[in-house]
Amino acid sequence: MNSRIWGIIGGVALVLALLSPLVLGNAKKINQLFEDAEMLYEREDYERARGKYSEALQESKKIGVNTETIDIDFTTLVNLKIAWCYYELGEKTSDVRHNQNALTHIKEVVSDTQVPRYQEALTYLWAENLYKIGNLNQAKPKFAELIETFPRSQWVPNALYTMAEIAYQHDNCEEALNILQRLVPEFPESELTQRAERRIVELNQLCNEPPPPPDPCEEDYNTALDLQQQDLIHDAYERYTNLIKQFPDCEYVPYAYVGIAEIHLEAKDYVKARANYEEAIHNTTDEERKRELYLAYHRTYLVPDHDKDDSRQRELDDELFVKARLLRLEKRWLEAAQTYEKLTDRNLSVEDMLYALYWRGRCYYAAAQADSMLFSKSVDALTKLTTDYENSGYDIKPYYYLILAYTNWAEASDDLSIYQLVINTFEKVNAKYADSNDSTVQELLSHMRRLKESAVKKLHPPNLKKEQAERAIKNAEREIAKARQENKDPQLIHQANKHLEYAKQQKRTNHYEKSISAAKKAIEIIKASLQPQPPDPQHYVDEGNIFFEQSELEKALEKVEQALNLDRNYSPAHTLKSKIKKRYAARGRRFFEEEKDDEAIDAFKSAVSINIHPELKEAYNYLGVIYIGQRQYREAIAFFSKAVRIDANFKEAYFNSALAHLELGEFEGAIKAAEAALRIDPNYEPPRMLIELVLTQF
Repeated sequence: MNSRIWGIIGGVALVLALLSPLVLGNAKKINQLFEDAEMLYEREDYERARGKYSEALQESKKIGVNTETIDIDFTTLVNLKIAWCYYELGEKTSDVRHNQNALTHIKEVVSDTQVPRYQEALTYLWAENLYKIGNLNQAKPKFAELIETFPRSQWVPNALYTMAEIAYQHDNCEEALNILQRLVPEFPESELTQRAERRIVELNQLCNEPPPPPDPCEEDYNTALDLQQQDLIHDAYERYTNLIKQFPDCEYVPYAYVGIAEIHLEAKDYVKARANYEEAIHNTTDEERKRELYLAYHRTYLVPDHDKDDSRQRELDDELFVKARLLRLEKRWLEAAQTYEKLTDRNLSVEDMLYALYWRGRCYYAAAQADSMLFSKSVDALTKLTTDYENSGYDIKPYYYLILAYTNWAEASDDLSIYQLVINTFEKVNAKYADSNDSTVQELLSHMRRLKESAVKKLHPPNLKKEQAERAIKNAEREIAKARQENKDPQLIHQANKHLEYAKQQKRTNHYEKSISAAKKAIEIIKASLQPQPPDPQHYVDEGNIFFEQSELEKALEKVEQALNLDRNYSPAHTLKSKIKKRYAARGRRFFEEEKDDEAIDAFKSAVSINIHPELKEAYNYLGVIYIGQRQYREAIAFFSKAVRIDANFKEAYFNSALAHLELGEFEGAIKAAEAALRIDPNYEPPRMLIELVLTQF
């Protein structure tokens, strides 16, 4: 064996020696970690004990370690010990998150262990942690499973006593008494026996006493809560409001304010949501509850963009406006529309009238999906808005819904004359907005254009063969003209022209098949005479623009890339690519407004994936907002970070990032992000309040 081979062997041995502590387990180290953990557990230092158990578990997963000398099922044992640590921490702190962590470790091993004593302990601990987190319906059968499977278990008295408490909490006094009366004779030596005897006396008194008269405030609150959970939003709102008026000193008043705040929050009325959270905080004495309410309060400042949409942020205090919005939220479209109609009969300010007419038209349109007779009412409201208030500065949306209403009305009634109204309305809106550079406007115009083209076809059904013949003749004319420009063989051009003239003649006599065949023959003759031409980037850009106008953005982008593959610096291709990027972002905003989160995410991600200026900070911010709503806080923070890398002065993105950190319990990160927002705008109130919340409440 030569020296080179010996050198390789030596090098491998050295690498293995260096890596062995990282990949090879050490039974002695595991045993020491486990013993240290046991000692800490005995001292009731559960947090450090949990850490040592976790280290031992991690070490046991390394290659080559044998833990059977410590325990036959070491993995289950350590997970059980960690679960006990979390349980005890929960007992010390009353923080149910420790109990939830305990359940995670129990579920990880409970189905794999074959050791009876571990099965017994895991079953009891599973039931006990379920009880601690308030999941009584699952805790009770788990305690029963312990009693049935391990009738001699040391934990059976505890299980019986807790099952009795669960029965009592479910208002089943008789069952609770029966369970306790079983515990006393079966386990006379248990420390719980005397406690059970006292509880039996208490329950006999409680169960035999007449029930107290119902608390009207509590009844009203429970009724309102049930209505809210059934999505009867307007009725719930009225109940909560009446409760606060009738019982201002009732203990359920703070909860009623929270219910109202949640309703306003769902309706995107952040100002009213914030005001009601403030009332709830003011009326709450429980400090833990206050912290929860402060968090909910700060979520009302979560904004997708510094340029908010007025239609989502209106601060209308009139009771009818509130009622209409809540009916809308509940999708009680007809009632909402009728409420807005009452409002439009009033002497409103111009701004309020525009808002009421717009939503009157929208709600009647939604109601008309079930009753087509209502399309006319939708049209009336939207027509009034787009004619009487044409110069009021209202945006394109009323025209968009007017065209949708006309289209649906025409289809439902089979009245072809209504399609002419679709065409007329589009011509009007197109003349008004065709030159707009707003990508959202262009997105809606594109959709309206397709509806108009469909209306034209409904009014004037096309003869498909005639259209095909006309298209074939135009293609032939174009190819012949191109051949002339390029000075191709005159004889072949003459032959092709003869076929073209024949095609035109056959079309005039309505022989469309022959016309198509002759036009195609003309094209074949010309193409036979042409040498292959190098691809032209403008050709691909032209095709891309066609797809763009049809809102087929993916195909448009494909054509752009084909153009850029020929010339990376081709300016028209870059221009179209930028327009596609902006249109994707506009589509994302539209989906966001319609609360179609998945579609919005796809559209925004398509926008930011297109590598061309301008970079769209708002798209990243919208993505972060959506992910916060889905409780995916890490993903949200990543998108907010990208937004502020584009614009270091994007204060809303910094604040939104602070909220995400706060939801994760990362208080230092929350303060840091909030301070960044304040450095940009010292008068920006939301981050200042968030910092105060963290410093005083956590």
